Amino acid sequence: MHILINFLPILFFVLLYVGSGIYYTIIGVDYAFYQVSPIVAIIPAIALAWSLYRGTTEEKMNCFLDGVRHRDIITMCIIFLLSGAFGAVTKAIGSVDATVNLALSLVPAQFLLIGVFITAAFISTAIGTSMGTIATIAPIAANLIEHGAFSAEVGMATVVGGAMFGDSLSIVSDTTIAAVMSQKADPKAKFKLNAIVSLFASIITIVILLLLSNDHHGSAIISGSEYNVILITPYILLIALPLFGTNVFVCLVVSLIFTWIIGYINQDYSVINFSNDIVKGFAHMQEIMLLSLMVGGLSGFAVKSSKDIALYLSDIIRKRGNKRAAQFVIAKIVSVFDLLFANNTVAIIFSGEIAKDIAEKYKIPPHYSATWLDIFSIVFQGIIPYGAQILLVSSLANLSPVSIIPHVYYCYILGIVAIAYIIWVPIPKKISEN
Repeated sequence: MHILINFLPILFFVLLYVGSGIYYTIIGVDYAFYQVSPIVAIIPAIALAWSLYRGTTEEKMNCFLDGVRHRDIITMCIIFLLSGAFGAVTKAIGSVDATVNLALSLVPAQFLLIGVFITAAFISTAIGTSMGTIATIAPIAANLIEHGAFSAEVGMATVVGGAMFGDSLSIVSDTTIAAVMSQKADPKAKFKLNAIVSLFASIITIVILLLLSNDHHGSAIISGSEYNVILITPYILLIALPLFGTNVFVCLVVSLIFTWIIGYINQDYSVINFSNDIVKGFAHMQEIMLLSLMVGGLSGFAVKSSKDIALYLSDIIRKRGNKRAAQFVIAKIVSVFDLLFANNTVAIIFSGEIAKDIAEKYKIPPHYSATWLDIFSIVFQGIIPYGAQILLVSSLANLSPVSIIPHVYYCYILGIVAIAYIIWVPIPKKISEN
């Protein structure tokens, strides 16, 4: 009961946010779970935490501010801003369109469905956002559907699957940032482990899509527009730098400056335009940054309850088998939060502290816990009917979200592969002991 009382503010936030989504779903409002911003929903939760916390007004304020200014929260916010700036600048100089056209022009006509998946996966890995990828690729997939390339449900689900692939791998993805920062993990180590699981899942997905392509002979032909290969180099640089162990801040700043240089050389992209687009990028990340700060403040009140929950879960883990059970508990925590919030980044932010406590207690390497947080939040985000990704493709294709969900093969396979990896691939002793 003590744990529940201390955790009431977060439960209250869940009730407000999810409850409003259910209400708007019942009355038939589009994007029901996005009518009430989580920034607004969390304010009453903070007020409740304030009232439940025992102490003077000054002590309560210090507790809240300690959470807000936590090093991990501030670091995360700065990375969010830089990522938003990079996304806005690359879009302004035409890098996104060039990358899409390059990928599409390389796809043979008989592998259209696979091409859609690979293209979406490549784009999402480059730009770090599943929503941005879906907004870019879904209209192209819709055009192919009109030409009879594949069924609408399978085509749109494939777009979602490809978009979710990169969402957990890209260094500029907010889920990756949140997972790495919350666990204080090595981004390079996390990328490697995540890539092993994701690539294996993607290979199985491609095999399934190949079988579906053989059963459905479409007549559509991809006609990619002209593109400038030079415009793709900012993404190549951003993907390459982390592989050499470059700090995430350095990666983003160097890639951002390099993007401006490419734009200036090719299009006379002025410093004024560059600065204006940076501001636009900052503004685009405003909501998730503010939510991160508020979640940090709320967590300042909930630190003790988080520790209590971690101890409670530790008792469960002790009865079931240590490291393997600990990894499954971490996966379950983030999965439940994503089902509640319908937002994988928020799910990671809320479950990060608990996951970190469990990982430290059972000597789970930080990049392992970060990877499972990222992967399992992605798995459920891609298959819930009220998630932004499914809602977006369903609206673009005029389909029911429920009709798309069964065909998001990548997310289901990713979950299965991750579970199999936890069961059958033990954590190396040298890594566990460090």
